[in-house]
Amino acid sequence: MQESLPVSVRRLQAKDIEQVVAIEKEAFSPLWVSSPFKRDLNNKRASYLVACFDDEVSPEEILAEIEPNPPEERRPRTIWSRVLGRIGFSSNVETEREDEAFNIAGYVSVWYQGDEAHITEIAVKETLRGRGIGELLLIGSLEAAIEHGSRVMTLEARVSNFIAHRMYQKYNFKSVGIRKAYYSDNREDAVIMTTIPIDTDEYHQLFTDLQSTYQTRWGRMRIEH
Repeated sequence: MQESLPVSVRRLQAKDIEQVVAIEKEAFSPLWVSSPFKRDLNNKRASYLVACFDDEVSPEEILAEIEPNPPEERRPRTIWSRVLGRIGFSSNVETEREDEAFNIAGYVSVWYQGDEAHITEIAVKETLRGRGIGELLLIGSLEAAIEHGSRVMTLEARVSNFIAHRMYQKYNFKSVGIRKAYYSDNREDAVIMTTIPIDTDEYHQLFTDLQSTYQTRWGRMRIEH
């Protein structure tokens, strides 16, 4: 079992938008143009999910997972603000438990068009990558698409992003085409990827097995709808 962070996936709330925009800007600069999260918060054709630190997990527990043996001088009363600073969040927190405004680790946005669910963006705070958060967001988006009644899920990924390709392929996304010069920063091509039908017993069994594998690897999996 690999070390994970105490995060769960839930729907985007208005209070999350400032953090999500900051993660979006970090992940997609220099191409970044802010998405209209607030406008589309209640749009039935869109699904925005965030990965957030669990409310019941104390700052000390999160610190222990990120840095198991911090020096004594790094254990002040305002420990939560120090944790946030080390994992890349800026904070003016002056009390020990003012954490609600600084708890988003990543997000995914999905748009529904006919029987297709399309992932438009998926991003994790850079300092928190490699902890299973991106995969948890993918699982959450697939669950939401299945619940919505979508038949397939699609996305685009940079041709050079082999780490993302492997994760998507694990969930039975197949490369079905190329969008030439799709990314304007360097005119890199995008791979178009789509799943086999996700509304079948075959995919349901695969998806169930993959979720079990994820939980075995990371020790936890919480998704709220």
